[in-house]
Amino acid sequence: MRRFAKALLGIFLLLGLSFPAAAQAVFPNQGSIGLVPPAGMTEIPGVGGFEDRAAKASILIVELPPGAYDTILQTFEPQALQAKGVTVEDRRDIELADGHKAVLLTGYQSVGAIALKKWIMLAEGKGQTAMITVQFPEESAARYSDEAIETALKSLAFRAPPTQEEMLARLPFTISDLGGFRVLRVLGGSAVLLTGAGPDAKGGDVLPYFIVGVARGEIREDERESLAKRALASIPGVKDIRPERGGPLRIAGQPGVEIIAKGTEVQTGKPVKVAQWLSFGRGSYLRMVGVMPEEGFEENFTRLRSLRDAVQMR
Repeated sequence: MRRFAKALLGIFLLLGLSFPAAAQAVFPNQGSIGLVPPAGMTEIPGVGGFEDRAAKASILIVELPPGAYDTILQTFEPQALQAKGVTVEDRRDIELADGHKAVLLTGYQSVGAIALKKWIMLAEGKGQTAMITVQFPEESAARYSDEAIETALKSLAFRAPPTQEEMLARLPFTISDLGGFRVLRVLGGSAVLLTGAGPDAKGGDVLPYFIVGVARGEIREDERESLAKRALASIPGVKDIRPERGGPLRIAGQPGVEIIAKGTEVQTGKPVKVAQWLSFGRGSYLRMVGVMPEEGFEENFTRLRSLRDAVQMR
């Protein structure tokens, strides 16, 4: 019996050596949605996707808000994509490796004189929604067959989103005290979006938010204020921004620039106030932006400054 057990164990070991383990899904940019990329594609640094630069081929994964699947599916039609230059040749339902369902569109997109092969997949799983886009020029089709691309798409996998602590640990800076804000999203491993909205927030409310990001570069002292003024135009979700006051100041011992401005929230059309701070270090600088309803802003300004002062480079 003992010899039989040893022989059986030997067979299992041989089987284990003979058949390699199944490829594991890769979650680019440490996201919660990943897949097994085709051979030849590697992760794109700081982006949710994969690429083969030589073949000009890419797979991009966009994580969408929970519950967005049904809403997007209503517009996920060939006619809507045709208006964007995408010709859909086939639309079908497919089943992913983990049993979840998805809708796959295949076709091509004309960009000038170049024809790009195109796959667009919308998938839902574990309360998450993902849109995956694959494209490359026709001449790269020999390297990436339809079968290889579809195999990669069917390998799409979902995992639980990272905890707040895990998201913050990925950043090149720390926030010692969130001051009642909470992490909404980590952006590209170098920025974080915080929200101050409570559970009773309504759809028509201005939702307070705070963005912290790091940019690389040595900014000369005489360029700092002009950089801060130009940066105002890129604040997301706010239009008609008009500076009210500001100027140079020290932030956590570092030279910085403060600008307080008025604007209009794009989504609600309501007046908001913006506080932007740039803090300059050696070889990089921090940009911090707080957006709140205009009403009550001055009372909340201390809260924003406390959050600003809680940010430190690692």
